[in-house]
Amino acid sequence: MRGGADHLRRGAMAAALCLGTAVGAAPVDYQLTPTHSFVHFEWPHAGLSTLIGRFDRVAGTVTLDAAARRGSGQISVQPASINTGRPALDQALRAALAPDTALQVMLSLVLGEDGTPARVQAVLQARGEQPVLTLPLQRVHYHCYTSPLLRREVCGGEFSATLDPAALGVQLAPAFGLQGPVTLRLQVEAVRQEPAP
Repeated sequence: MRGGADHLRRGAMAAALCLGTAVGAAPVDYQLTPTHSFVHFEWPHAGLSTLIGRFDRVAGTVTLDAAARRGSGQISVQPASINTGRPALDQALRAALAPDTALQVMLSLVLGEDGTPARVQAVLQARGEQPVLTLPLQRVHYHCYTSPLLRREVCGGEFSATLDPAALGVQLAPAFGLQGPVTLRLQVEAVRQEPAP
């Protein structure tokens, strides 16, 4: 009986130590992987179909603070990398989005009790100006695992939002037939960065 009590005490002490480590843990940085992180978009075309394209070059970092249940991030999207499979449309979109300037996406995250993003807000900034658009992002899914190749934690997910392209100054000729709101889908995978020694 006494042995059982000792075992319970040791277990409780271990659990308390683990909890203390989690609560006191420092914020963790994650670096987006360029081969698995993209911004996709879907845009209705003349009531006939949906144009699907993406920005091929996306980079950035995300910081998660499990103790504070908060997170932040900064993602740079290169407008010149837009790809719809239609060269004339790509050229028009690049001109509308100022291809020489990266589109900055500032993220603000609220973490749930399980430490995963529960609410995500994105503030878009273009042309080095003040924020031009604030969007709540809806979480589609989120998952973390230890990569056997990198031997590090990798987290990734997909988040979506709907916006009026005019809010970003995008106005195309009627001949393109693109009308209505655009659905954005942020696809990210990020590798945990170990703190400097």
